[in-house]
Formats: sequence, structure tokens, C-alpha cells
Amino acid sequence: MTLRVLAVAFSLSLLAACAGSDSVSNRLPPGFVSNAAEIVAGADWAAPEEVRITIADHAFRPAEWVFHRDRATRLVLVNATESDHGLKARAFFTDIAVESVRGGGQVLKGPWIESLAIPAGETKELWFVPARFGSYSFECSAVGHPSLGERGVIDVVR
Repeated sequence: MTLRVLAVAFSLSLLAACAGSDSVSNRLPPGFVSNAAEIVAGADWAAPEEVRITIADHAFRPAEWVFHRDRATRLVLVNATESDHGLKARAFFTDIAVESVRGGGQVLKGPWIESLAIPAGETKELWFVPARFGSYSFECSAVGHPSLGERGVIDVVR
């Protein structure tokens, strides 16, 4: 019986660690901002607005993020845990223009993103411009993590 419980616990930990990978594209996904490349090219990247988020204790901190429309932004996601996490925010991703995703010694150029992974103990940066106003929900893409509280709200304001 104890062996069975350990096997189940191990399997669940493997599933929870599976947070996906980064998916940045130069091909327009359906429903995404069509002029994202032009928005990125016209943005001032010399001094982007920075928003820093820490993932710890089954939470994104803070859980409410505010970005300003049409302003170059650097979202810094710090994974302070020993497991992988991911950012699942499809509606938000459709409404931003991505300059790049940076982390793990790589720079992936946009202008569109469909998924973002933040490996255990690492930091990932999303450089982007919010192209539309709105309120969006987000959650961790790792299995089981949203039910533990890894979720929040993104507001794009003036």
C-alpha cells in the first residue's frame, strides 16, 4: 500500500512539473493583434516600464498586474520554487505585441506569444507592448497549480 501511495505522489509531482515551453511566433495566430510587428518596431525600448512578479508558495505575487496600453513593458517573472511553472493567459496574449522572451541564456523574438514557461529557480522576461485595453485572467499552466491558488488578473489601463 505504501508503495502505491508513493507511486501516485511521484506521478502527480511529475505532472505538476510539466509547465510546457515558450511558444513565440512570427506567424500570426488567429485572433491575435495583426499589426504587432509594427507596434514593436515603433515602441521605445530604451526605458520600458518594469513589472516584477515572484512565483512562490503556490502564488503569483502580486496576483493583480497592471500594464499601460501602448507602453513598452518588461515583465520579469521570478520562479522562486523548485518546480516548473507556466503562464497561461491566452486572451491577454492575443492583445499584446511581443518584442522578445528572454531567459535561460536565450532570446526569442516575437511578435506573438502563445505560451510561456518559467523553469524552476529561473527568471523569464517578457518584453511587450499592450495593444488593447482590457481585464484578463491568468493562471499557472502546470497541472494542478491553479487549484492551489496560482492565478490572478491582468488589467491594461490608459
